[in-house]
Amino acid sequence: MRLDRVWMILGMACVTYILRFLPMALFTKWTVPERLRWGLEYIPVAVLSAIVFPILFFDGGGSLSLQPRALFAALPVFALARFVRSIWGCVILGMAIYWGVGFVL
Repeated sequence: MRLDRVWMILGMACVTYILRFLPMALFTKWTVPERLRWGLEYIPVAVLSAIVFPILFFDGGGSLSLQPRALFAALPVFALARFVRSIWGCVILGMAIYWGVGFVL
């Protein structure tokens, strides 16, 4: 490996570490107001919806069409997420069903 790539990787590691460490170090003593905390609880759901729903309802060209393979994998994952609330369980179940349907079809 060339030396410039090693320095680039080390630099990216330092930037990543600093960007994750500074908010932790600066805001550990700060108490989040209840209203802000209530609003922040919806961010993961909004981000996941923004990622998942275009995959389910749009083809690669951007036109509206139902994607049966993705929808077939998503329905059991939605049910699992509703009752178990396990992120890793949902990821593993969704990937297993999606790949399994891909092997069958």
